[in-house]
Amino acid sequence: MARRLAHAISLSAVGAVAAGLLFAAPAVGEGPSTVSTSEERLGTGEVPGRLVASAGFERYPRDLSRALAGARTVAEAERAAERSSRDLWRAAVQRVQSGADGFTADDRPLYWTRLAMIRAVREWRPGFAVPDAQRTGMVTTIDEVSRGQRRAPTGRTVLVTGFDPFRLTRDIRQGNPSGAIALALDGTLIDTPSGPVTVVAMTFPVRWRDFGAGMVERAVTPFLRPGPSRAVGFTTISQGRPGKFDLEAINGVWRGGAVDNEAACFRGEAPVAGDAPQWTRSTLPMAAVTTAARGRYPVVRNPEIAYTTGTNPAVSTACGLPPLPSTTTTAEPPAGALARQGAGGDYLSNEIGYRVTLVRDRLAAPVPGGHLHTPVLDGLPADRGVVESAQYRANLAAVVAQARSVVAVVARGERG
Repeated sequence: MARRLAHAISLSAVGAVAAGLLFAAPAVGEGPSTVSTSEERLGTGEVPGRLVASAGFERYPRDLSRALAGARTVAEAERAAERSSRDLWRAAVQRVQSGADGFTADDRPLYWTRLAMIRAVREWRPGFAVPDAQRTGMVTTIDEVSRGQRRAPTGRTVLVTGFDPFRLTRDIRQGNPSGAIALALDGTLIDTPSGPVTVVAMTFPVRWRDFGAGMVERAVTPFLRPGPSRAVGFTTISQGRPGKFDLEAINGVWRGGAVDNEAACFRGEAPVAGDAPQWTRSTLPMAAVTTAARGRYPVVRNPEIAYTTGTNPAVSTACGLPPLPSTTTTAEPPAGALARQGAGGDYLSNEIGYRVTLVRDRLAAPVPGGHLHTPVLDGLPADRGVVESAQYRANLAAVVAQARSVVAVVARGERG
């Protein structure tokens, strides 16, 4: 065990050199000025490069850079970006599901490799003109395709969503169990009385701007439209509070202003196309889930929300604003109440639950669906130079196993 652990977290000399080249901070004046806060973290110490190299993913940004250098047209470069992104997602899923390097699941190499590929596109300087819109389009392609998005439904499916790592300013080694769950479940089959159901999983960034631009709706709408390929159900997933799984009963349209992975903040109603209700509701079979998904962590229904009355203040993108007054309840919000928190809070976890259940409602999709908060993933060693531990792996394995049981209940169409 000690030998396998040492192998999993160490780098070969070649890997270390490659990681240093791919993940070094850009020199002054190098690259466009649109590099994001997330991308800037690539140069903050050795951890990003070590995680990528430990998974053997250095070749994806390297090979994309080579393909871009050899591209004769923008269209050729665009195809290379999409191809590399699909290959990366498949490799990340395969690595997690094969248990490579002793991991049950690990979403971190995928996160950092994606950012390195995006950097390669930003720094690409061919001998022909590349319109800004097309370069931005290539970045968007990488961002979406390497998350398992842009897929069309085929056959009987159940939809699962997860998130990127976040709060990386606290600990850059942090992973997100919901992203690991997505990788662990994507493409797997669940036996049901009506035949097998395939899990289609995808992940989303912890960034306000993508949600406001409709990324969630674009990705999930094809799976909830009427027709023979409509998903049998869905579970949006994110990391929640320590020690338990929460099945969030109700979602609110309000954003509370917390900082995202780009150091951006937003307080106000979420920008949603069309008429946006204050609340949407889970239709997950909560009693059946709490019975079937027993394990290390309790699974509970959480109905607690916060609301106010009157009018909302103006939207603000300032960070560090004080909380607004509100009333907390576990009952239904009163008529005319304005959302301040859904059961899942007022951050992007709540918002993905809100947006996907709103798509369900607008399309009148009679399928079970709602949001699941996982326990906080802990177990990283105190030594910030060590990127995982036996306890971290064991905690993640327990979370993934219970989440798999939740999704199975949804796929089987159980009631309760």
